[in-house]
Amino acid sequence: MLLSTLKQLQGKDHRSFFHKPVDVKEVPDYLDIVSCPMDFSTMKKKIQSQQYFHLRDFQKDFDLIIDNCTLYNAKTTVYYQAALKLKQAVSLFSHSILYLSLFFKSDSIEDDLHQY
Repeated sequence: MLLSTLKQLQGKDHRSFFHKPVDVKEVPDYLDIVSCPMDFSTMKKKIQSQQYFHLRDFQKDFDLIIDNCTLYNAKTTVYYQAALKLKQAVSLFSHSILYLSLFFKSDSIEDDLHQY
């Protein structure tokens, strides 16, 4: 179910800016500004290796993608604007999270649901 939600989010990233990690060879100062990089391929690996124990952790990684992009890039860049558009997908994301809660086995699922 998390993979399905991730695919929906990736579908909103029409230019694939957030599909792979930022290449620090192309953007050498990126890690000077962004302390915890995140992208969709990293999220997919975390899903596949069952590293998400709570739904809120999945959402935090999604939020981190947006936060990193808006922190590093100027408001006038296509990257910043793409991040804002992707952020608008949060309503879809939140609905998917609520749906996932029906299937996600977690001791703290009620706590997770109260986050949304």
